[in-house]
Amino acid sequence: MRNFVSMFLLSVFITSFSIAAEKIAVIDIQKVVQESVAGKEAQQILEKQARMAQQEVQTKAQQKGQEEAQALAVQKQQELMQKRQELIEKFMKKVQNTLEKFSKENGYKLVFDKQSILYSKDIYDKTDEFIKFFNKEYSKGEKLK
Repeated sequence: MRNFVSMFLLSVFITSFSIAAEKIAVIDIQKVVQESVAGKEAQQILEKQARMAQQEVQTKAQQKGQEEAQALAVQKQQELMQKRQELIEKFMKKVQNTLEKFSKENGYKLVFDKQSILYSKDIYDKTDEFIKFFNKEYSKGEKLK
């Protein structure tokens, strides 16, 4: 029994030591959305489409009346929601692919989203580094549209 307890404690110590030796990063995805070139571009796309839809609805209201304008407003709102969902999916796919590359190049074994962690030391927060890396990679590749 004593050997079992010793072996158990030794294995816990070795496991905790090997986990501590792994490189860990924390990324604030919300900050990536707000501050990255791709995130800002996605926001601009959505805002432009919303303005265009609003102008179209206002024009329809002046020409055809309120009833037709309301029907068009509902249709445009659905189109905007669909476009938003498509942009989110494209954006998150780009983030995921870039995050994998960032992790491999920097040797990170674990990467956490800051929103899902209760506490971490600031030294693990690699958000700013990732945003720079993401912007560089995004400038080379296909843009959001």
